[in-house]
Amino acid sequence: MQTRQGKSGLTALAFCAIVTLPLVATVTSGSADDALTDPFLGQPDAISAGRDTYRAKCYICHFSNGGRGPNLFATKLTDEQFLETVINGRKGTQMPAFGLRLSPDEVWQVHTFIKSTDHY
Repeated sequence: MQTRQGKSGLTALAFCAIVTLPLVATVTSGSADDALTDPFLGQPDAISAGRDTYRAKCYICHFSNGGRGPNLFATKLTDEQFLETVINGRKGTQMPAFGLRLSPDEVWQVHTFIKSTDHY
C-alpha cells in the first residue's frame, strides 16, 4: 500500500491512526460521565462555520432532510457518536471517513449547526 507524505512527514495512514485511536479508546473504555461533548454548542460563530462546512461537504448526500444519507437534523446520535461516525465513516454504507478531510473542530462545528436547528 502506498501512502502520500505531507509536509510534516506523516503518512495519511499514520495521521489517521493518530487522530482516531484516542477517540476509539475513549469510545470503548469511557463511562457515560466521560463521554465527549460538543464544545461549540450554542456559539454563533461555530454555527455559521458549521453551516458553511455542511453546505460544502454534507449537503450533497444528506440534503436538508435526508437523501442518500439520513436526515442529520433528526439524528439520535450522541455528540461522541456523531464525531466518531464523521471521522471514521460508517462501514457498509456510502458514508466516507472525513478524518483526513475535516479537523475535529470542523466536525464539531457541523454538529453545532445541526443541533442549532431542526432543518437546513
